Amino acid sequence: MTLPENLPVDFTAYNHLTFLPLGRKNKSIRSVGSKHTKGLLGRLNDYFERAMDELSQEDISLFQTFLYGSHRGGFPVAIDKNEDVYPHFWIPTSFLWKEYNKNRGIPIHHDEFYSQDFTVLTKNELENYLGSIMKDYMFCARIHDSSKEEWIQHINKCFFKHPLISLYRRNADVIEAIEQSKKSPLLFIMKNPEQIAFWRNRIEIIMRPFRSLSSNAFERGFSDTEDTVLTVHGENEIIRLTSENRGLAVTYDVTNDAISLDDEYNVVLAAKRLATTQRQFEEIIDENEEVIQKLLVFFKWKSLLKHHEVHIKEIQGKLCSLTTYQLNQRQVLQENDPFLSFIQNVLQVKTPNANLKVGSIQWFSQWDFPDVTMLQETNKFTCYMGPNEIETKLTEISAKIENELHKQRQDLLSTPLKIGQTTFDSNQMLQLLTLIDALKNTETQQSYVQILEGVSTNSIRQKELDKIPAFGLLNSVKRKRIVTYLQELQNCQLLKKRKKDSASLQKEKPSDVYLKKNRGEYEIVSHVILLF
Repeated sequence: MTLPENLPVDFTAYNHLTFLPLGRKNKSIRSVGSKHTKGLLGRLNDYFERAMDELSQEDISLFQTFLYGSHRGGFPVAIDKNEDVYPHFWIPTSFLWKEYNKNRGIPIHHDEFYSQDFTVLTKNELENYLGSIMKDYMFCARIHDSSKEEWIQHINKCFFKHPLISLYRRNADVIEAIEQSKKSPLLFIMKNPEQIAFWRNRIEIIMRPFRSLSSNAFERGFSDTEDTVLTVHGENEIIRLTSENRGLAVTYDVTNDAISLDDEYNVVLAAKRLATTQRQFEEIIDENEEVIQKLLVFFKWKSLLKHHEVHIKEIQGKLCSLTTYQLNQRQVLQENDPFLSFIQNVLQVKTPNANLKVGSIQWFSQWDFPDVTMLQETNKFTCYMGPNEIETKLTEISAKIENELHKQRQDLLSTPLKIGQTTFDSNQMLQLLTLIDALKNTETQQSYVQILEGVSTNSIRQKELDKIPAFGLLNSVKRKRIVTYLQELQNCQLLKKRKKDSASLQKEKPSDVYLKKNRGEYEIVSHVILLF
């Protein structure tokens, strides 16, 4: 960035200083103050004259361009509205990658100034202080040609070249597999438990370098993160890059074009330990051939069921109707088919990618069982593993569930449902459930009650709700009893209350919250209406 042309002011007596009016309403400087002030400015001018003499022509040009662009200028000194020297120097990052509006002046932001009051320093103290400040300015001058975004991108590239990051990215699948295998329930049914326990304990040491950052930080670095903060430290010629969201912080050495992490590790040792850990666990897997064979049988079952996916989904849909719908608390499907239960369990198991080498740690880590005792059942149903046998068995199960559904349908149509003192036949129940299903997204509980009562309000007439079959269905029942009936239908699991998202209510206007909190929106339990 360069300062606006209309703001810097130069005086012949101080040809190595440039004065800047400080404050939004302060845009001009007529003089530079008292005799005491002039003495201080003289010392500053003498120091910066010597400092500039020690710089190469290239560095002088960088300094000039950093602050003033193509115009000549000296070290920036702030002058307040009383035309007194402001006793603090600007931190050079106040000018780095920033733009000042020439019509608004330079605002007073105290965090953009060094905390040291330079007007109280002795001559020697002032020279030492100015020396450190000049290093900061020259460092910012050297890096200002590239934008902040370009530096972030460059540092991010250096991040991925760091030995530990490179090691992680080359072995990400192994590292993830070790972490998953460590907590696998399969370990508890394998032989050599002492060897497994030793392996698990060693992981806490071996994985320490790879746990120093999150997996997201290892994989993406500072890519696509909006909270990246870049901090310049000119005296040490380093740039700090941090991302709080990813828990990531690195230090970039501009001179050596390299980054360092806050926690550094012996990467050569980490690589050796990682390879040893993988080898040791795969030896444990090789020693548990019986477990591997059971897993392979399970893998065959998953593949077989995949070929009958359509038929199984059809059965699951029917089974869902049986297990979620209970009329008058009557339990349906009293005796589950053992093979049906086995299928349900197999479908819950996550199996590894078929391309992975059997017995590798990556292959082992991807097995996920809700209950490892299921492995004992893999050979119980081998008689159904043939394509014709399993199809016949699935057809038998489907017919069994269909018969149970038919019984429920007949029971519902032939047996009136009594709620409180009111008995509903199948036609009345159909009218009531159809009403609730039709209005589930638009009306409040109060509207349901008014329609069932047969109350013809202006709103109901405008919406033509007085013309639906259920209008006046319960006109002989008191209002409070109707609300009770709706609750009874929930108890019978014919209806369920729709849950309101509390987060969405917080976004509503206060006047709307009461209404939305008191909405009586219901849903018909899936498949119930289809039974009529």
